[in-house]
Parts: sequence; structure tokens; C-alpha cells
Amino acid sequence: MFGRIKAVITFVAAAGMIAGASAQVAMQATQDSADGNRLVINGNRIFISGMNIAWNNFGSDVGDRDVSINPFVNQFTQIKAAGGNAVRWWLHTDAQNCPKINSNGEVTGIGSKTISNMRQVLDSAYSYGIVVSMCLFSFDLLKPEQKSDYSSYNLDNNYKFLTEPQGLQTYITKGLRPILQAIGNHPAIMCWEAFNEPEGMLPSNASGWGLAKSIPYSDIIRFTAAIAAEVHEQTLKMASTGIHEYYKNDYFTEYTDAKLKAAAGGNEKAYLDFYMVHHYPEWNSESPFKNPPSYWGLDRPILIGEFPARDWTPNNVTPKWKYEMTIVDAYEAAYDRGYLGAMSWSMTEGNTAKFGNFETTKPALENLYAKHKADIDILDRVIDIPSGDMAMKLTLTNLPAISSDWSELGVNKDLNFSGKSNLAFEMFIKEGSGANLDINVVVKVGNDWDWTEGPTLKLNDYEQGKWVDVTVPISSFGSGDLSAVKSVLFQYGAAGTPYSGEIYFDNIKLDAVAIADFNEFGSEWALDLRDKTGAVSSANCAVALAPRPGTSPVTHRAISKSAKPRAPIATVKGKVLSIAGGLGAGVDNSAMTVKLVNLKGKTVANFKAVGGVGKFELAKIPSGSYVVEMSAAGKRVGSSRVVVR
Repeated sequence: MFGRIKAVITFVAAAGMIAGASAQVAMQATQDSADGNRLVINGNRIFISGMNIAWNNFGSDVGDRDVSINPFVNQFTQIKAAGGNAVRWWLHTDAQNCPKINSNGEVTGIGSKTISNMRQVLDSAYSYGIVVSMCLFSFDLLKPEQKSDYSSYNLDNNYKFLTEPQGLQTYITKGLRPILQAIGNHPAIMCWEAFNEPEGMLPSNASGWGLAKSIPYSDIIRFTAAIAAEVHEQTLKMASTGIHEYYKNDYFTEYTDAKLKAAAGGNEKAYLDFYMVHHYPEWNSESPFKNPPSYWGLDRPILIGEFPARDWTPNNVTPKWKYEMTIVDAYEAAYDRGYLGAMSWSMTEGNTAKFGNFETTKPALENLYAKHKADIDILDRVIDIPSGDMAMKLTLTNLPAISSDWSELGVNKDLNFSGKSNLAFEMFIKEGSGANLDINVVVKVGNDWDWTEGPTLKLNDYEQGKWVDVTVPISSFGSGDLSAVKSVLFQYGAAGTPYSGEIYFDNIKLDAVAIADFNEFGSEWALDLRDKTGAVSSANCAVALAPRPGTSPVTHRAISKSAKPRAPIATVKGKVLSIAGGLGAGVDNSAMTVKLVNLKGKTVANFKAVGGVGKFELAKIPSGSYVVEMSAAGKRVGSSRVVVR
């Protein structure tokens, strides 16, 4: 389980290495649950305090290519160092890489490396005491086919997948079930989340959301119900879904037990363990940060799954925020009002001016951890983070010669190139590196993220073993909307024969304004290995921060997180009540008393949990919701809400 060991993670910048999990993590054997205003995950009763990752490569973090693990490890490190404990990650997203959907809308399988990629990311999260909300699909399934890098995306296939019955059934049997059977009980899983904002696909919303097609709520609920039932059938984990907004008695009412079970043909396992709802103050002044969960009149606890990751000031965005709030106050309000947790949007958002990023959320995570450490901390860690004068190092080993696809190193960032003269950066090619590498400088612009290519740099034109200045005229990017740059990329590919070498980048500037100096841990750009043959893997092509060659040594700062005593946990699986011990130092749990109390306050059963553990038969207990109250040495030591089915 999380939280019972202490370890030190050291990031060896000089070697360009980032530590992750070294061995596969064992699957958990305890039932997770939503208990009042806390989630119980692998025996830990915690308040969720974290951020959205969403993706590092949109729709491409899993599939047939190896995962680029470094960005994930960086994100886990930053969240943990700030005192957080959770991230939200998108899996299939728009199905451009996984699952495989044919022209009949049927799933034929998942990516060849999807499960291994997921396991690698989850193992790393576990090693930091981070739990992951695993979001399966997004409304992006029905976006127009307008991006040149969507080679495997097919709108018609996706539409059939969502609307024709065989699409869902083939996903359950050939997509979701193999994943759940392999890693469904991974202890780093917070929950399996069916959709990100499926309400965007409704006929009333699709056009305004830029979608090419729409589907009725019945299809959304049918999918959600089947996924939730499969999660509960195959795992000990929880099921949820990412509901678009806090509109009272609107979207919420579609996800009741009755509607989900009816949509699943009466399957009793088709239910959500908790509601995960998003809130953006530009759309609605009814707010979870101003109202307790009881205000919404729901039958499940609520987690705030998305909200802006920065202070909300009405004058800084369009449309205007409907009210003001600091990000620190938002996280405190989520905790104080009784929600399950809060995860801001996002660590990878391009529009940081509007939505913020990790740096704008970091103070809120640190503040909440300082005040409520015992409710947040999962694992005791000492993290040694390098800092100082660093650069971004790209290491390439036997990169295949360019065929039709270039690999990429890039960042999503809102920039205005209009009226500017030059994009400039410093580059260092390690002596002995190959010279047969071409680098394209590319930007993506506008809401459609259109490609605009600049010049091609040939490494054989640059001296090795010294820093050189590279200047790219803005005029070389052509006539696209350079006032709305969304992404900056270095595309690279070997010329003629495979390439091996090390290249450093530093101090990227737009005229005199710095875009990146790579001195903050986790600031390196995302790596996308685009060779569809699978010959390139993240094992032989990597990006990391490293000391800038020829400069002073990198310094380190240590961040320590200590563990908390764990209260006893009660869970119900089938007709068996299980008590897991772990009461903390100084508490006598040799004769724990356990009461099963109905919602009218009547005790319906009493048990003794010797040593703080035990399993008790509930065959004679009627179906319904109950509270399990646990006491030891005359003192109440824990309570859990359970459902007997």
C-alpha cells in the first residue's frame, strides 16, 4: 500500500536521467470507496488535491509507440513537491491512436503498447504517492477532421462507435476489459472515468463546441452505464465521469442510479461512485466554491474535477469571469465546504494567460498541504530537485532516416508573433555527435492549430562543442495568424542514415522576451516520436534537463513529505464487510468494536475486529446504505459509508 515506507528520489541531471518506478507495482486487494467527503483509495482516506495533466501528446500518450515517460515523472514530481496527491489523465481521448475503430464503428483492439505504457505511467505515479483519475474518452470524438497529424482519426467511424450498439460492446470486450484485467486494480488508480464533458456532444451544444456531429443523451448514458458496470465487475476501483458544469438539476439528473441501471439493462453494477463535475466561472455564477455539496441535492459525493488554475479576475478573460476568487481560496473552499477534492486545469494547457498552469496553482497546493497534511499525504518522500543554470538536452540514438514523419520536441504556449522580428535560441552540439540531422522550426497557429513551417536547420552547418546562436526570422513562418501562436516545435529527422548525438537548447526568446530558459524542473518540452514503424522508442530517444555545458554545477533542494497514521477502513464487497487496520501509534486496536448503522441511526449489527482487521458476513442485512462506526479503547477511530447490495 501507499504510505508506509520512506524513500529518497534523486534526479541525476548530469546523466540526463529521471527516476521512475523500477519494478512493476502489485495490484491492490482492498475495495475503494467514496466515504462522505473523502475517497478511500487502497486503504488511504484522502482529500484529493491536484491538477489535470489531460495529455502530454494529445490523443497519443498511448497506442503503438512507447510512452515518453519523462514529462509524466516531471509532473508527478512537481505535484508531490508542492504537496499535492492527484492528477487527471486522458487515455483514448478522440480515438486517433487507441482504441482501433473500423468503418462499422467496431473496436478491433487497443494499441499494442497501450497497457504497457499505462502501467509505466501508473507505476511512476505510485512511486510518488500520486493517484490518477483515468479518463477514457472526450467529446473530441466528434470534432471535425481538420488536423494534419490526425492520420488515424475518422469522424464517421467514431460516430458509428458512439451510436450503434456493436460499437460499445466491442469496446467493452476488446478494449476496456483487457485493460481492466491487466491493470484495473493498480493502486495508483483514483477512478476510471468514462468521459470528459460528454455534454458537448449533445445536439444543443455540438455546434457551439465546434463539433461536426452530435448524439443524444441516451447514447452518452448508455456508454457511461456500460463502462461503470464493467469497472465494478472487473475491479475493486471506483467509476465516475467528467460532467460539464454545475447547473443545478440539469446535467446531474442524467446520472442517477435508476437511469444508469436502466440503460445497462438492469445491471446493478451500473452506477457512479461519485460525481466529478467541472466549473468555469465565465459560464455560471452558481458555484461549488460558494455552496456545499448538499446544495446540489445529489445522492453521491462530489469532486471538483476542473476549474481555472489561476486567480479569477473578471477583467482578464473573455467571456468575463462572473465573480472573483483567488486560486488559494478556491482550494480552501473545496476542502472547507466538504467536497471530495479539487483538480485545476491544467499542467499542459496552452492558454496559460486565461487558465493558468502549475506555477499559478502551486501556492494553493502548498497552502492546503500546510494546513491539512494528514488528509492529503499518501506517501513519505524526500525529493531532491536540481536547479541552477540548466539546458534542455535531446539525446538521440540510431534515430531512423526521415521517411514521411518527423519526430518533434515542442511546447504548447500562447504567443503573439505579430510585429516581432526574430525567434532566437542557443544550441550546443556535443562533440562526436552526428552531423546528419535536419531540424525544422515550426509553429501552430489559430484555433485550428494550423501548421506554419519556418526554415530547416542542418546540423552539419554548425560547429560542435560550443554554444551557437540561432536566429529564425518571423517572416519565414509565412502568412498564418501569427498573432495567435499555439505551439512552438522543433521537428527533427536523420538525413540519409540513422542519427546519434546529443543536442542542448537554451534561452529561447521572441525578440528580447524569454520563452524558456529551462532552469525550472519540468520545464523541458514534450517529446513526440513520430516514426509510425515503431523503430523509435523512448528508450533510445529522450529529452531531459541537464547542466548547461561549461557552466557552474547544478544545485539541489530537498522537499520532504512525511506520512500520516492511517485510520481503519470499512468496505463491502458482495455480502462481506471487510475492516482494514492501521490505527497509528498509541492506539490499542486489540478489540475494535464495529457497528453497522442504518441511515435512521439504528444499529443493525455489531462485530469485533481483533487486531483492527476482520471480515464479516452480511447475508442477513437488507440492501441499502449504511455507516460503519469503529471504536477502540473507548474512542471512536473511524467511520465509513458503505452500500450493501
